[in-house]
Amino acid sequence: MSEHRPFKVLLINPPYPFEETPTLPFGLASLAGYLREQKIDVRIEDYIVMPYSIDKVEKILADYKPDIVGATAVTMNVKTALKILADYKKTNPRLITVMGGPHVTFDAEAVLSEHPYVDYVVRGEGELTFHEMVQRLEQHASVDDVLGISYQKDGKVIHNARRPLIEDINILPYPARDLLPISKYKALSFVLSLSTSRGCPYSCIFCVGQRMVGHKVRYFSVKRVVDEFEMLAKHGFLRINIVDDLFTANKKRCMEICDEIVRRGIKQEWAAFARVDTLSRPLLAKLKKAGCVSLCFGIESGCQEILNTIKKKITLEKCREAVAMCREAGLDPMCSYIMGLPGETPETVRESMEFAASLCENYGFHILSPFPGTEVRDRHEEYGIRILTNDWDRYDANQAVSETAYISHDEIDRIVKNFGKKYIDELVDNLNRHERGEEVAEKYKESIKHLNNFVFVRDMIMNEYVDHFNGSANGFPPAEAVNTFAAYIASHSKYNKEVALAQLNRLLAMRCIDVRRDEQGTSIVWA
Repeated sequence: MSEHRPFKVLLINPPYPFEETPTLPFGLASLAGYLREQKIDVRIEDYIVMPYSIDKVEKILADYKPDIVGATAVTMNVKTALKILADYKKTNPRLITVMGGPHVTFDAEAVLSEHPYVDYVVRGEGELTFHEMVQRLEQHASVDDVLGISYQKDGKVIHNARRPLIEDINILPYPARDLLPISKYKALSFVLSLSTSRGCPYSCIFCVGQRMVGHKVRYFSVKRVVDEFEMLAKHGFLRINIVDDLFTANKKRCMEICDEIVRRGIKQEWAAFARVDTLSRPLLAKLKKAGCVSLCFGIESGCQEILNTIKKKITLEKCREAVAMCREAGLDPMCSYIMGLPGETPETVRESMEFAASLCENYGFHILSPFPGTEVRDRHEEYGIRILTNDWDRYDANQAVSETAYISHDEIDRIVKNFGKKYIDELVDNLNRHERGEEVAEKYKESIKHLNNFVFVRDMIMNEYVDHFNGSANGFPPAEAVNTFAAYIASHSKYNKEVALAQLNRLLAMRCIDVRRDEQGTSIVWA
């Protein structure tokens, strides 16, 4: 660690399954944006869209020479994040290692006591806390009064007092998305996320939202929101997702945002999360006019008694009304449900499945994961929930890690696995037909095209074809460069040259990849 230069900070986004359709790491980008505004040298390594290896660890430590390495994580990938931090620390024991995110915020004691290579945990909102901690560490000063951090001292885990939430979030700069490989997310047909507020006044027992970002909703200004939306629209993603749980709750503000999008003439499809009890026909009309195409509702259960137990504070009748109003307005409603909630029985499962099928065509089921920090975990015995494992890798909301007294985890797994099985079997059958050159059902043609595009890009990213292709030292025209790259991919994969060339031309048209010509020659790069 050098005393003669400012600290360098490396932020890590750990791997996360492509099947879960990850988005750009918004929280990490927000932290990086704030650190950069404070004149701190910061870089992000995104291992979601870049294969992780020890060789990469050694290379970035040699090239960038960070003083601090910080990783974010949710419960499902916290073990992976910890393993990556351990590798960094082992490669350079002088590194200061930090973890943040919802899991470690509520599991700091165990993380620090069981993983001695983790030096600090940043709890809750990270921007102000991380910056102050970096300043102290850079000056070799004490961190004993830095609010919002946990650490080990003299063999004991210390939890400093919680930091008050940022009162005016408009002091924060835009997230530093330019430090992320945006073109790879675009190539995979993932979406861009936009947050317009922080905070949640609700207290659903399965969610850490309120404990993480507070009861009071804090808003970014309308101008700031639309400025950022306009900036994101220029990236050419198919869709932008507004990820606030309560975007539609403040109707006046929501309408103002929509009006400003329309006034500026921004043409961009977008979607948002919404509560069923926050909609009105005039609001939905504004959303539609501004480019919103879909609203996602967390309904959770088709049993009113369970909804009351989990403190959702909605009614089934409101759910019906909201979905009907969406259809009237020309918006696509998407509804999500959770199996295995307190009080779940075979009968309530049947009620939920029947309710979901009757409400709309676009719906899906997850399985309860009692994450650290949730009320359902803290009070699981009172809620009649038996937690089966603390293997965080299994907390993906797609497999049962808990059960109620009335329905077993095996039964929940079986039900959710069988849900949609008919569609998946038919899709696989039609995919096989497509590969044999046979005719496929019309309704599957678009799905198969998107799947083939996704798989090609995934293989291209994970095998690092762009990175390993040497191009031409003498240089050649762009069309010849793409043609040569297609031949390279064909020689290193299952794809023939024609398929590879068609995919590369598609990615060029989307501005996901580009042909670079300089004094070194001609090469293919991610845009």
